[in-house]
Amino acid sequence: MSQHPVALETHGLGLKLLFDEHGLSPYWGVVSVFEPDQADYLEPFDAIGETWDVVKSNQWKGQIAPPEDQDFEHGMYEYSYTVEALDEIGDKDAVIQFRPGFPNTKNVNSDEDMQALPDDLPESVRVQLITTNLEPSEARELLVAFAEHIGLNREYFTGEPHEFSRAYQIERYVRLARQASEDRIVGAGGILDQLADVASDQRGRGAYKWDHEEIVGHYQSVATDPDTWAMLLPDRDGREHGKRIKNYHPANPRGEASGDPLSHPKLEVALSNEYDPEGAVPIDALQDVLKELDETLYNVVHWAGLPLGPDAGVWISTDPYFGVEPADVEPSLRENPLPELRDEIEKHAETELIRTELSPTQEELLTVLTDGGAMHYEELADEAESGTSTVYRLVDKLRSLLRTDDGIVDFADNVTRDHVRSIVDKVRETADWATQSIRQVAEEHDLLRRDDGPLTEWLRRHGVQVIKQRPELELEISKPLSDTEIRQILRAGLDAAERSSLLTRRFENATITWRDTDGNEYPDRRVVVGGKILGKGHYRALR
Repeated sequence: MSQHPVALETHGLGLKLLFDEHGLSPYWGVVSVFEPDQADYLEPFDAIGETWDVVKSNQWKGQIAPPEDQDFEHGMYEYSYTVEALDEIGDKDAVIQFRPGFPNTKNVNSDEDMQALPDDLPESVRVQLITTNLEPSEARELLVAFAEHIGLNREYFTGEPHEFSRAYQIERYVRLARQASEDRIVGAGGILDQLADVASDQRGRGAYKWDHEEIVGHYQSVATDPDTWAMLLPDRDGREHGKRIKNYHPANPRGEASGDPLSHPKLEVALSNEYDPEGAVPIDALQDVLKELDETLYNVVHWAGLPLGPDAGVWISTDPYFGVEPADVEPSLRENPLPELRDEIEKHAETELIRTELSPTQEELLTVLTDGGAMHYEELADEAESGTSTVYRLVDKLRSLLRTDDGIVDFADNVTRDHVRSIVDKVRETADWATQSIRQVAEEHDLLRRDDGPLTEWLRRHGVQVIKQRPELELEISKPLSDTEIRQILRAGLDAAERSSLLTRRFENATITWRDTDGNEYPDRRVVVGGKILGKGHYRALR
């Protein structure tokens, strides 16, 4: 099996290139060769191993006033061509636009400085490339071949672009098997959901969007700012950028059994214009940013528990634009930080509930909020049969757990909401609020976290992973064990629980998943049944 991950492909690419070696000559060259009906008579041309057809040509008066040595009064013309590869798929194309560049540009209508252009812009031609399914080097080669095809000097575009050149759209993707996507990436509890939960608790900005109306994962994305990504993937070389991870199907999703590669989603990482402070990167930093994007997606897939190798069986090789090949480099893979970060958020919620004295009415308000989600403060007060002033006193007491926006009261993030809900659900198991308050249950939830004695040592010694703490304790051992070995380990665990701060009954009611020495899996078996380790009926009831 290859040690290198599957190589990512470029989907969308947007470049703004400035070529100043020949001044304005390339621009005037475009002016001289352009004809309104040019797309109707230009022959196809060859570039980067494909034959390309010019399908559209267009011009319009721009906003830039002409230089002083030109005598026309309207804005300088801008030009656009669309070319498409003549392949069976028809989804490889490019828009190539030409604009003038020179110092101290003015708006032709207002005579004000053009705010989007620097005063020291050199005399040049500005080229915007908007491509689909082309690598950056291929986009540059296509530009040179197209320029030559329409009668321009190819040398206008073969030199290094000016330092003002930028890449503003960079999308890198893999095509992932639909089942793997639905099991690990999308939906409730998928890695995108986990990322959104944790990211929403951090300082900074981001967005979480989803559309599961027609199929699960039709569209689901998480975007966040550089600081959040730097927290998730610390100590990387270079500046971290704002990025978006998304899983998506075509607008009209295919049936799962259709055999069409488009029945499987794309999983994509992209530079986020909205959540990156600059919104674009210098063209000479493009390769470093490609590496950053790729490494980010590899880590997210790794955290989801999916294999990365091209021969892993989870990548769709029938996509004509996605060749399942090994990447040239091995990325730096990090340990999944999300469980620890989620644990910190939950611990904070517990700490706040432990230290805060809540009246029965305030506890009822919190219960209503966990049931109904975000609510207007007046509606929340009505549901809990309390006054609006009580709502605001609750928000003031728990200001790090609750937030208000235009009168809407909600939890700070989904992790906090889910954790407080689990505590409230535990309270509901008792008949009397006075018997077990939210504060008392929060203290019980905190027991395992605060334990640093025999039980923690038992977990480390035997490689036992705590998968879940609530509502039941869920444990897992990855190494193969005989029947005798698993029972011995669990007896030792029960003894450790009795000597630790964890309530013994929580360990007895826990479930354990393991494999035997023949590879057979035993999922979710209750630790103690009928007073015996893995006693009769240790299968957990289906819920």
